[in-house]
Amino acid sequence: MRFRRLEQWQINLWAIVAAELLTILAFNAALILVPYYIQQMGITDLNEVARWTGIYQATGAVAFAIATPIWGFLGDRFGRKMMLVRSMIATTTVLVLMGLARTPQQLLVLRMIQGFFTGTPAAASALVAVGSPKDRLAYGLGLVQTAVFIGASLGPMIGGYVADAWSYRSVFFAAAVLAGVSLLIVAVLTREPHLKAAPQPRTHTPALSGFRALLQTGPLLRLTAIVLVINLTLGLLGPVLPLTIQRLVSDSSRLASTAGTISGVFALSAAVAALVVGRISDHVGYARTVFICALGMALMYLPQGFAASVLVLGVLRVVQGIFQGGLASSINAMVVNSAPLDQAGVTIGLSTSAGSIGTALGPMLGSYLLIISTDRAVFLISGALFGMVALLVLLFDRRFTANADQV
Repeated sequence: MRFRRLEQWQINLWAIVAAELLTILAFNAALILVPYYIQQMGITDLNEVARWTGIYQATGAVAFAIATPIWGFLGDRFGRKMMLVRSMIATTTVLVLMGLARTPQQLLVLRMIQGFFTGTPAAASALVAVGSPKDRLAYGLGLVQTAVFIGASLGPMIGGYVADAWSYRSVFFAAAVLAGVSLLIVAVLTREPHLKAAPQPRTHTPALSGFRALLQTGPLLRLTAIVLVINLTLGLLGPVLPLTIQRLVSDSSRLASTAGTISGVFALSAAVAALVVGRISDHVGYARTVFICALGMALMYLPQGFAASVLVLGVLRVVQGIFQGGLASSINAMVVNSAPLDQAGVTIGLSTSAGSIGTALGPMLGSYLLIISTDRAVFLISGALFGMVALLVLLFDRRFTANADQV
């Protein structure tokens, strides 16, 4: 199929997929390096590094949790493309400033600004959700999720090699260039979709009232709770995994590239799973897929805590990435199907906000657990929490499947 024959929703989809891949690649190129960047700023005690890393990740997630539903509401009111362009401008600007940061405190303030004004995956998903035909919704969201995971896989690997070859600061500047390219792609190629819906009265529902009304929907309320717990559990390893890799690596000159490779191959396996498992879940049921993937995540955390080498840890992370990719695509499809299409932006925003609260709590709790125990204990606790998620989905299964999968 030639490009000129594509319908506008397809042009939107592929432009957003390309832009998201570059943006997430840019963001993740530096994320795994933050603990080492902080050490370069003069914080050498590893417990302090863990504490700063946890605060850094949590601060951005808190700001993101507060802002995302607001941006989603504004996107539903004024246009999803505007919100996506706004988030990409913010991403590009903040990455440049992070490369200029000289202290952990400056990095922390910039992370807060980044969390409040960015959030491209939610904005991209909302734009795809309202513009795609109903029978291609899962396909479109699966492609966006795949782009997110591919970007997350390539980013740490590229960032790690750039950091080892030049410097940590150079990674932020290179990432800003990529984010700027993605901004141009979205600005030039995408168009705001026109919803084919019955005319609505021109009454403006206050944002907080709209949020409360959506959260009174049973399936969405359960979804937001599960998304919160999932992201909290994933966030536990934020400050822990880089230091675990540092403990296992024998050649310190290859620390950044090794950490980036492990994070990259994990996200790459998740990218493939997001597309493949996402298609399968359309047939077997989203709740069932979430249960299987959560159980797989739980089982794969346990041996990671006892990995004796970087190679073993990397292999286990690759296998676990398959379960995480399937989990993400199924959750996203359930969220979109849990509310009216004209509220897609605020619905995705609420779910993303719940995830961000979990992402905020996870690193703080993970750094605290690391200080009072060991990195192995954090892996074991993460496995136990994912086991709890699987149990919750199993308990909700009848109502959850009937109400959420078939909305």
